[in-house]
Amino acid sequence: MDAFSACLCERAPAHAVELLAQGRGVFWTQLTRLRSPLEDLMISSPAGKTLADDFTRLALLIRNVLNSSGPDQHGRLCHLNLDMHRLIAEVRDLPGLSRFLLPSLFPDLQRAASGGPVIIVNASKYSCDAVIVLPDRDPDHIPLQITQEGVRDLSTELHTLTVRAKRVDVTRELAAFLRKLWDHIISPIVDSLQTIHPPQSRIWWCPTGEFSVLPLHAAGPYRKGHRNLTDIYISSYTSTLTALIRARRRDPSSSVTQCKSFIAIGQAKAAGENELVSVGAELDTIGQRVDGLAKFTRIDGEDSRISRVVEELDKNNWVHFACHGILNRKKPFESAFALRDGHFTIQRIIGCELNNPEFAYLSACHTTVGDEESPDEVIHLASAMQFAGFRSVIGTMWAVDDGETNKITSTFYKHMVDESGCLDHTRAAFALNKTMKSVDVPFDQRILYIHLGA
Repeated sequence: MDAFSACLCERAPAHAVELLAQGRGVFWTQLTRLRSPLEDLMISSPAGKTLADDFTRLALLIRNVLNSSGPDQHGRLCHLNLDMHRLIAEVRDLPGLSRFLLPSLFPDLQRAASGGPVIIVNASKYSCDAVIVLPDRDPDHIPLQITQEGVRDLSTELHTLTVRAKRVDVTRELAAFLRKLWDHIISPIVDSLQTIHPPQSRIWWCPTGEFSVLPLHAAGPYRKGHRNLTDIYISSYTSTLTALIRARRRDPSSSVTQCKSFIAIGQAKAAGENELVSVGAELDTIGQRVDGLAKFTRIDGEDSRISRVVEELDKNNWVHFACHGILNRKKPFESAFALRDGHFTIQRIIGCELNNPEFAYLSACHTTVGDEESPDEVIHLASAMQFAGFRSVIGTMWAVDDGETNKITSTFYKHMVDESGCLDHTRAAFALNKTMKSVDVPFDQRILYIHLGA
């Protein structure tokens, strides 16, 4: 984040974007490399095909060692990593593959903005800045009139408000908070965007550090006669530019007209947790909404066991979780969905290898909240679902009110049907924006849901 600020100080915004792409989500980047499909290498030449097979074999061995334990684990990893480095050097000697697995250059990262601008919002001890990444020109730099300490204060204030919202109505205080976001962060960005990007179109937020816990999508003046951000643009989020690029890649074996398969997973009575009284009604409503649009499977109660969920995730390209979300900010890989026989953790989710997943709706608490000490690693339930392959994900920024979820999901899935009468995962950001403008739920529940991905 400091390097990002330093580059902007030197008027080098493209290099700032490159450095930020290297420094955020390092864990996901490394793990994705072990799961790389290697298409370019495989079709390059017979030698490339052989090296791709060797890479796949080595990556599997490394993953197996990482998942095992024992006194010689470190030695085995070192040996395998040396083999991997030698293999990668051979790949880079092939024509057209000199940058195989090297950090992306700006022209490659710029592809993330093919569907709309990506706004990086960054705070460092030197400055707070926004950079708008566009598909066909150099990025735009907007200095922000707030300090890193000011961003931390906003984060603390939001946490206090969302905790209080469980007991009392905080509508007025939340509106005042969102006005601060608008005045200090979002308004100058929107002023710049409106000169280059048409209203009512899509934008993507890529916040860093303390910015990542703020509901940037909901900012606005909240005054009569003034438009809030939700009235001007349709917001999505992405953890990194490369994550958004991956989310847009279509599986070559899939078809636009392919029949959707939808699994709804519910657990109202997880061990040690309060009962969620609306789960059954929520799953009923979803079943009614997607009836005739997708092959629908529902598992809840005794059936929502971890092994069954893993099995069904591989069979279905749309999934809806309605259960408790378990947040562990000290050990983020232990954050989980609470199911009948235990916790379906991030660690278990990222071990799943799924068949063309498209859309995931996480109707659970805190699904986009990650590591307290390393927020830029973006290790949370929503990012784990993205790593598992889901191109489009609905997640939550704080606690969900069980009594309001049915209203929200019912309206949301109504808007997920396109003009031809088909479910379309690329409509998720539009559907969420439309839902939250019309549904009658408390203010804190209208702004806690966010869309990530394509």
